[in-house]
Amino acid sequence: MYKGIYVAMSGAVLRSQELDNVANNLANAATAGYKKTGFSSRFYPMLEGISKAQDSVYPDARAMTHWGEYSIDTSNGNIKTTGNPLDVAVQGDGFFAVENKGKTYYTRNGSFSRNKEGFLTTMIGQKVLDTANKPIRLNGGVGVSIAADGNIYVDGNAAAKLKVAKIDNVQHVGESLFSGDEAGESKGEVIQGGIEMSNVNPVRELVGIITALRQFDAAQKVIKHFDDLSQRAVSEIAKV
Repeated sequence: MYKGIYVAMSGAVLRSQELDNVANNLANAATAGYKKTGFSSRFYPMLEGISKAQDSVYPDARAMTHWGEYSIDTSNGNIKTTGNPLDVAVQGDGFFAVENKGKTYYTRNGSFSRNKEGFLTTMIGQKVLDTANKPIRLNGGVGVSIAADGNIYVDGNAAAKLKVAKIDNVQHVGESLFSGDEAGESKGEVIQGGIEMSNVNPVRELVGIITALRQFDAAQKVIKHFDDLSQRAVSEIAKV
């Protein structure tokens, strides 16, 4: 019975994590460049994949439990036209590179602006990097044109080239900021005058909430059932 309670409890914990994940996706549905996080789980033996030598160390381990993991969906979101010449989006794979506290991070949120020093920055002041991993500085001029290959021209003169890199092992850092391992140059097309919105489908996420709530409720009922059986067993033993 206690084993049953443990298995049901692990399922309830995962459903709680799934609800947190869906809530986070919904909270960022309007965040430009946000990539939704998926959550999957399965029922598996606790000792699955463990060698026989290690197996013998855990002779009393629970036989079965639930296990879950997160994944990031990097598929494209819809591109919203803004008309701002410093707004850019990537059609296809690839992330823009930005500098944050001396480290390089990646984003699909191309809502950029030029600060008072002439550097191209994100909405929160992170400097956008070029293909040489240097902050992009747009000196003088007012006419900014950004080509599909990422080359930036100021008043017709070449100024820099946006770094758009393919990323492996993508991890959320916060909102539309990511970390990961660079895997070469992206073949995605840079689109000027628009920003990519999140790829969250609110309706699908709401369906996920309903499903997770039902499964959480079912797990709670199973836990209570095993708890009732345990109490009955104790009561019957006391009568003997």
